[in-house]
Amino acid sequence: MKSTRKYILAVCALAIGFAAPTIRAEDGPPPKKEHGERGDKMKEALGLTDAQDEQIKKIHAEEREQLKALKDKEGDQKEKRAEMRKIREATKTKVDAVLTPAQREKAEKMRKEMKERMDEKKGEKGPKGAPDA
Repeated sequence: MKSTRKYILAVCALAIGFAAPTIRAEDGPPPKKEHGERGDKMKEALGLTDAQDEQIKKIHAEEREQLKALKDKEGDQKEKRAEMRKIREATKTKVDAVLTPAQREKAEKMRKEMKERMDEKKGEKGPKGAPDA
């Protein structure tokens, strides 16, 4: 009787052990949005022409290359963050140069709304590096 019970428990444990990774894989994080999806939303929201869209895609591609090179570069994190801000500001300036005044105004409004949402999220999480309560 005891050996039957042990056998059943062993089979159940194995079944659970094999099922756990499958269950975990199904509950994984949602797939990341492709960079193009955001660009499409921006194109639609600002009413960009195809030519403007292509120019902005090139500008963002250059920015990604610069940020990747900066990430791979050795050095102080504070200096890297300052350089990152410069790169992003230069990108913003280049993108704004492609936009019409009305599009620029809309883009600035979108940036402010995004910043507000990000600030709200930061507030929910607390300051970076703060211990969990």
